[in-house]
Amino acid sequence: MGDVRECVSIPVADASRAFQDLNEYVVSLDRIMSRIGTGGKDPQILLQYFSDRDVFRRIAWLRGVMGEALEDVIGEDEVDRIGEDSYVFGEE
Repeated sequence: MGDVRECVSIPVADASRAFQDLNEYVVSLDRIMSRIGTGGKDPQILLQYFSDRDVFRRIAWLRGVMGEALEDVIGEDEVDRIGEDSYVFGEE
């Protein structure tokens, strides 16, 4: 690949938003799974959280930010390869 930089660059505002979202997901999902695991709550609360907090759209935004930053360093083909090598539920 030649001279590849070891770092990617994203705007501070995007990094801050991404960190805030990821922190929310980790803490919230831990709490939700604990409540489901103890039998205290119906698993429906997980779906409700995803819907209420627009999680799918927010994760897709983060994927776009990271993908663009990676493309600048390693190129679109390599980013596509990384995506293709990712685990996807239901594809076994």
